[in-house]
Amino acid sequence: MIRLTSLKQKLVLFVILPLCLIMLIAGSLGMRLISNVLLKQWEETAISKMQRSAHNVDMRLMRPKELFHFFQQNKQQQLGWRETQLLIAQLRAIDGVVEVKYNITKDQEHAMGRMYSLQTTFISSIGYNTKLQSQTVSVVAQFIDTTGTIVSHIEVVVEFFDLVKQIVKAPWWQGNKAFILDQNGTILASTERGGARQAYNSKSLQMFGSTSELQAQTWAAIQKNNSGTVFSPEMPPNMVSGFYHLQQAPWTIVVMAAGTSVLQPILTFKTYYYILCAIGILCVLLYLWVMSSKVTRSINRISTAANDLAQGIFSLPLSVESRDEIGDLTHSFNTMSKQLKERIQLQQEMSLAGEVQNNLLPQIGFETAGLDIAVLTKYCDKTGGDYVDIIKMSVDKRRATVVVGDVVGHGIGASLLMTTLRALLRGRAIMPGSPEDITRDVNTLLCQDTLRSGNFATLFYLTIDCTKKTLEWVRCGHEPALVYCPKQNSFTELKGPGLALGIDTDWQPTQNSCDFVNDNQIILIGTDGIWDVENNLGEQFGKTRTRNLIVENSALSAQEIIDNILKAIDIFRDQQPQNDDITLAIIKTKSPLC
Repeated sequence: MIRLTSLKQKLVLFVILPLCLIMLIAGSLGMRLISNVLLKQWEETAISKMQRSAHNVDMRLMRPKELFHFFQQNKQQQLGWRETQLLIAQLRAIDGVVEVKYNITKDQEHAMGRMYSLQTTFISSIGYNTKLQSQTVSVVAQFIDTTGTIVSHIEVVVEFFDLVKQIVKAPWWQGNKAFILDQNGTILASTERGGARQAYNSKSLQMFGSTSELQAQTWAAIQKNNSGTVFSPEMPPNMVSGFYHLQQAPWTIVVMAAGTSVLQPILTFKTYYYILCAIGILCVLLYLWVMSSKVTRSINRISTAANDLAQGIFSLPLSVESRDEIGDLTHSFNTMSKQLKERIQLQQEMSLAGEVQNNLLPQIGFETAGLDIAVLTKYCDKTGGDYVDIIKMSVDKRRATVVVGDVVGHGIGASLLMTTLRALLRGRAIMPGSPEDITRDVNTLLCQDTLRSGNFATLFYLTIDCTKKTLEWVRCGHEPALVYCPKQNSFTELKGPGLALGIDTDWQPTQNSCDFVNDNQIILIGTDGIWDVENNLGEQFGKTRTRNLIVENSALSAQEIIDNILKAIDIFRDQQPQNDDITLAIIKTKSPLC
């Protein structure tokens, strides 16, 4: 099976080839129609020519008939001897009449005025007149008595060739096969006799229709119609014939011609027609080829640019050379290329921003005697709004502060607010003050950036002092921290009132505190991205699974607990995408805290 691999191949197969076939079919139908029109014109012309030639013969035969008719009407159908002599004299004076014969006796001459009348005339068969030594034909009028009996006749003899000389001298008779037939199909005159154009004598008369199939078909048509044409079965026909009945004699004029001579205008037109069609088709093909080349060149230009684009090569915008669909496609490609370039630049900038943000997060935990801290942040995008930090660490004093925050939203906007929060928090934490003072001052400064945008951030600020055996925290709208005591196998929460940062400038945070009462406690501070994770069934990970994981891994280090929790989340999520940032901090106390 042939596979089309280019637009030009498809254009040739689906456009140019069908167009050529349509033009050829249309040309053939047009030729056939024109051939029929020309044949019809030849038919009308041939019959018209034969009719004009036959009209001369009819007029000459009409003259004696009109005289007979005139005398018959004027004498109340009764003729006397005097009228008969006048009639004969006038008949002899007609041009072309060579003899007038009559067989009226003396007795009949005496009685004609009383009892004889003239009957309707008729044309006799052609005969050979030995006296004139030529073929003649007669117009015969018969006399009848009162009983209807034929008693005598008048015969007007006309030389046959003198009668039909206008026919045999006509150009159409000279240039074609032509015949004059009687009512029996006998050939009275023809253009064929040893090449001579003359009449047949009585010994050589032939019957029409015996020499060819076309003659037989023509004779059959003559029996049915007064005039007409007959074509041989080929298309275009090899031979054509036309015939016409005379009005005053039982004769038929037949002309036969070769199809090539009749259809010469058709053949000439056909030659020029096909030449013009070929030139027209070539011009159309050339035009389509040029236009298709222009289209394919534009498409190839776009295809090349698309391949370069796929390899990361951004070239100059393509020139728009037309206002059609190709121009629209080129314009759309330029727009797409520009937007894609901007998108890639944005992704590169986002990747850089992500790297910068990751560098702002703690890369390692904190560990000292009786205290093990590990933290983790996993963004769903390149950047995110979750924040975790370990500040004010002191190995000697066995003291550390862990901060976990969650900025509303995702992406670059949330990451910028998170960076602002980190800068404010770290800048304020190096100065003296309690957690309550620090969070209050950070909120005051953050509100200056968020009041018009409506953004905010939740925060959990926890300070662990192993020397004083105390926990101090401020909860700013964040989830309470979970505290697990393996000895008692119980969970508690570090709660407390608090509003998210960046909402109210005048808000006063509340500091909470408690003493250590148990050894080996595990504290988890996380964002809602942990327990809000969903699997393929839409089920959330939840806090119950989180608590169970803490219980199962309580004997491990803080970092190992984080790794196992993250692994369990990935298994639970399966193929579902991560839709929120995940941040958690594990603080584990080891051995006695004091």
